[in-house]
Amino acid sequence: MIPGMMLSQKQVELFRDATERVLETTGVKVMHEETLSLCRKAGARVDKTSGIVRMPRTLLRELLAQAPAEYVVTGVDGVRRTVGGDRQWGVAITTDPWIVDYEEKRPRRPRLEDIRRNTAVGQQLPHVLGMTCMDFPVTDVEGPHSNLVALQEHLLHHAKHNFVYATSLDSMQRWLKIGQVLSRGKELRGSRLFSVAVASLSSLTVTGVNVELMKVACEYDFPVISTVCPTAGMTSPFSLAGTLTTANAEAVFLLALTQMRKPGAPFVYALGPAVGDMKNGACLYYTLDKVLWKAASIQLGKSYGVPVSAECGGAMVHRFDQQSGAEGMLFMLSAVAAGANLLPGFGSTLNAIGHSTEMMLIQEAYFLAARFLAGGIRIDAERLALEGIDHAGAGGTYMTDDLTLKYLRGGEFFSHDLFDYSGGLEPSSSLLERAHAKVQSMTANYASPVPQDIQEGLRRLFHDEGVSRSNPAR
Repeated sequence: MIPGMMLSQKQVELFRDATERVLETTGVKVMHEETLSLCRKAGARVDKTSGIVRMPRTLLRELLAQAPAEYVVTGVDGVRRTVGGDRQWGVAITTDPWIVDYEEKRPRRPRLEDIRRNTAVGQQLPHVLGMTCMDFPVTDVEGPHSNLVALQEHLLHHAKHNFVYATSLDSMQRWLKIGQVLSRGKELRGSRLFSVAVASLSSLTVTGVNVELMKVACEYDFPVISTVCPTAGMTSPFSLAGTLTTANAEAVFLLALTQMRKPGAPFVYALGPAVGDMKNGACLYYTLDKVLWKAASIQLGKSYGVPVSAECGGAMVHRFDQQSGAEGMLFMLSAVAAGANLLPGFGSTLNAIGHSTEMMLIQEAYFLAARFLAGGIRIDAERLALEGIDHAGAGGTYMTDDLTLKYLRGGEFFSHDLFDYSGGLEPSSSLLERAHAKVQSMTANYASPVPQDIQEGLRRLFHDEGVSRSNPAR
């Protein structure tokens, strides 16, 4: 790990102490009457007039200790995947407000084919545990249900775990109906088909809607993912440490509320702080500051004994240039080396509002490169190769050495088919060109892994929601 990126144990304890002080003294505003009563009964100090909940340290620690260190999720494919421990998984996104088009070389609004292609690629990436689909319309489907057409297209083409980022109770209820179809009518509770994002409203506020989403997740035993995005200078202090303290307090409070509602409920600690551009009011999400926040937040999350999520990467720009490469690899390395269990955002670029299909493959390559680098140099008797050195002697060669023959085809040095190993003297394709060619190959003859009866069930459900069966999504 890069020196200075990791917190010392004393610094971890300092942040934890600061967080406990914020939650005990400043408190968090909760906009939900039932939850205020629940907090009061649990032993928190509740100001009924303001809705501020102040949580004593002893109560907070008791609640946090109940959260599991790992848990299992699944999907339509029935594959059980464990989250936590030393396991690391990517999470792909399938659309964003902007698509960075390979052919047009500029951002444009999403089309239905983007949903289909990105879902197909995410389904085939072996290190991707599941996917998300933003609630956003596509330009080639008119009408008020364009976003539902996009969601239907996504669900028809992937069988992995679903990460649900619902923004309303109606949306969450739709996902429960989708779950009934995906589970073929079996009991959805305990199925672990979904993980549910629960947000805080920075600074230090939890809305009624997000409490209701948490209640649904707990009722169905879906893992809860904290969605915490304070912006330095706007909704958090204008310092790296101050924003990290605010973000940590918001995530830890959500963790405590989850355990208060359902002891032992699976929870993923995740922070997404950003920097406020004080010149124009913009939110700068993918600045290099996030490299430090990622490493530090992963350490903090792990100190609470729960699985931790950190974005896999991204870039401030839509271009595939030196800046995006530096930002993308540094983000990935910090998240992987610090030990994040989930690395969401495969495909993300353009300050977290853009998506590139090619970037999905590039970020998987970054992921494998980061894991290789984080592994360091493997040292054992075989790799020290003293017998081989003695056998070759001074002036000897190792072309036919046993070690060379054993590792010649991989296992010792990093190699990936997207990287160019020609040395640059001869004309060869770039990382982006190689990724595009691979996308073309992966999507040319893609067949959905979703069983036909589930596909038909999804079409009936969306038809009832107002999506025409004659829609292009079919």
